[in-house]
Amino acid sequence: MNAGLGLALTTLLSAGGAMAQDKTSDQPNVDKQEGAQTNEQEAAHETETQSEGAPALAQQCQDLALQEDDAAEKMEGLSIYETNASDYQKGEAYELTVDLLGEGNAKYNLTCQVDADGNMTYEGMGKSTSVKS
Repeated sequence: MNAGLGLALTTLLSAGGAMAQDKTSDQPNVDKQEGAQTNEQEAAHETETQSEGAPALAQQCQDLALQEDDAAEKMEGLSIYETNASDYQKGEAYELTVDLLGEGNAKYNLTCQVDADGNMTYEGMGKSTSVKS
């Protein structure tokens, strides 16, 4: 009787060990899936301007702001988060907005005017937690 009980106990423990092994062998797949999801989530937060690079017109507005704004040191080294530069049509006057990504969720909202001849003037900067472009 003891031999039968020992055999049943050994079988039960082996089956339990196999089940535990299956659970741990699935774990790396879960981590890979979570890692892929995290990368997708990070990419989802990236704007088109960030992923493709800022248009020259937006960069020109940022450069002009750095030269002319008294608060330029706040904007130094900030990346362009979003802009409406892609909607600009040559030969037309246009209000260009460029949003810089600040610390945390702060956005520096630059406004430049482009005249019909393509000359740009810097209008000013605002700070918010949302984009204006």
